[in-house]
Amino acid sequence: MRDRMTFPMRRAITSAAAVFAALSGIAQAQFMRGVNVSQAEWGDPLTAQYGTEYSYPTEYTFDYFAARSLGFIRLQVQWERLQPMPGGPLDATNLNYLKQDIAFAKSAGALVSIVPHNQARYTLLNNGSEVLCIIDNPCVNNAVSVTSADLADFWVKMSNELKDEPAVAAYDLMNEPHDMGVANWAQISQTVVSAIRTNGDNKLIMVPGDGWSSAEFWVIFNPANGWISDPANNIKYEAHQYFDSDGSGSYAETYDQELAANSNLPMVGSDRLKIYLSWCKFNNVPCYLGEYGIPNNDPRWLTVMDNFLHTLDESSIPATYWAAGELWATVPTCPCSFLSVQPSHNFTTDTEQLPTLMAHLAPNAFRTASAAASYGYATAPGQLAAGYGTGLAQSTGQATGLPLPTTLENTKVQLTDSLGNSFLAPLLYVSPRQINYQVPTGLAQGLVTATVLNNGTAVASGSLEVRSEAPTIFTANATGQGVAAAQIQRVQPDGTTTYESVAVYDQSTGQFTAAPIAFNGDRLFLLLYGTGFDAASGPAGAVVMIGTTAAQATFSGPQGQFAGLDQIDAELPSSLAGAGEVTVNAMVDGNAANPVTISFQ
Repeated sequence: MRDRMTFPMRRAITSAAAVFAALSGIAQAQFMRGVNVSQAEWGDPLTAQYGTEYSYPTEYTFDYFAARSLGFIRLQVQWERLQPMPGGPLDATNLNYLKQDIAFAKSAGALVSIVPHNQARYTLLNNGSEVLCIIDNPCVNNAVSVTSADLADFWVKMSNELKDEPAVAAYDLMNEPHDMGVANWAQISQTVVSAIRTNGDNKLIMVPGDGWSSAEFWVIFNPANGWISDPANNIKYEAHQYFDSDGSGSYAETYDQELAANSNLPMVGSDRLKIYLSWCKFNNVPCYLGEYGIPNNDPRWLTVMDNFLHTLDESSIPATYWAAGELWATVPTCPCSFLSVQPSHNFTTDTEQLPTLMAHLAPNAFRTASAAASYGYATAPGQLAAGYGTGLAQSTGQATGLPLPTTLENTKVQLTDSLGNSFLAPLLYVSPRQINYQVPTGLAQGLVTATVLNNGTAVASGSLEVRSEAPTIFTANATGQGVAAAQIQRVQPDGTTTYESVAVYDQSTGQFTAAPIAFNGDRLFLLLYGTGFDAASGPAGAVVMIGTTAAQATFSGPQGQFAGLDQIDAELPSSLAGAGEVTVNAMVDGNAANPVTISFQ
């Protein structure tokens, strides 16, 4: 875009070139990645109340991360809730909650690894008091009260429930064993692996290390050699690593304080990780990085994480970020809430860490998002979309007219819906790292598989969730945030109609900023341009809030000139004069679009 947008008619936004420019943006080099979802393990394991102190995530969290190709979910659970007595039956209520989450994951195209967040401990009730027992250590009445056989029993019973469920990709034996007293974690983990295999279950098993699973101190707390004997040969040794001075992930000191103590701070994660990777390579065993995370309070931490992920990429090590989960938004005072990558504002606002995470996806990942705003988890038939990956096309090309072609530079995008029907997507632009396309009409709602074909060969694939509507609004800086790529239609008392942009280009920053809107006694209509709602019910189904003021929608639907482009028009109440910069929230048939901003003088 340039510093001035021109609009030839009421429902036209800019030239076709500007539309293509709004859809552009380059994804970077990408390995299999996912997130920890943490909330089902929260609270006191014996007394916490479901729905307030802990809960299981809803389908939207699985949809959101799967849509970003971060669909390997390390799902935290609580041993005591799933098995209220060591060696006893599983709790039907919590098991059903867990199975519902697994169903959500399957529907989203995600995979789950289940992990009891217990640090090799179990809380018992003894004479009305809670006692935290370390596995295979003296506990209640100086007797061993929780044993490795109990942990094996738990996993065998979980295996009986889940071994035939393909959406459960792995069992993660235990989160962060540490300070094991007289017990030996290597022996405990072998006991559990053997029990699962004896049960006829060959699923992948994540075997965490002792010493909080620290990658930095892996060789201190764990055997010099791989210690698991597995007849299925299907395990990964799991480490965790954070980047603050004590490796705890609490980030109690600022970046500047950490930098003063360690001038090599940008490489600290990579350096610590190499100790663990050397152990993995020496033993020729598969490994996995189960937790890592950075705070969102200083962008310099992004460089630390980016360097760390480059080191993981070089070793093809899978990894899951800490953490996500819907309860994180309810506890802003939690000491570690700034690590969260759970989106805010009804899944319409990504966190600061997301772009860096998505620059390190699986090599063959194809991630699709709305072309207007790279957020959310759903697309709609007819929507303009941007797909990101590597090696997608051998050269760059773009459509030159309508109808849009389904092949550009020998590249196609094939979408297969939940009914098994396949469609070729109309293409706007292709390049080695990005494809802009229109989601085909006729796709059934639900999970859709997107496959990129280059000269007939599949080179990348991913999934997207298709809904009847998935409204997103274009912004002037092509990020989905900030000032809208919108117009004001000004109707003067004599009926003269003119158009003006709500954004102005700032040469000093290279960004668009809000251009203050003046009423001057005229009727003003806000024209918002977006995509994903051409199937909307019209203005009756559109709600536009300008700050806390409702604006009457006069139009909602296809823009009419450009394929996939939609529009909402709303009359602006004159009471907004002098309001300054305000947030515009639009909803279409109950579906929220990304918030954008405009300004009034």
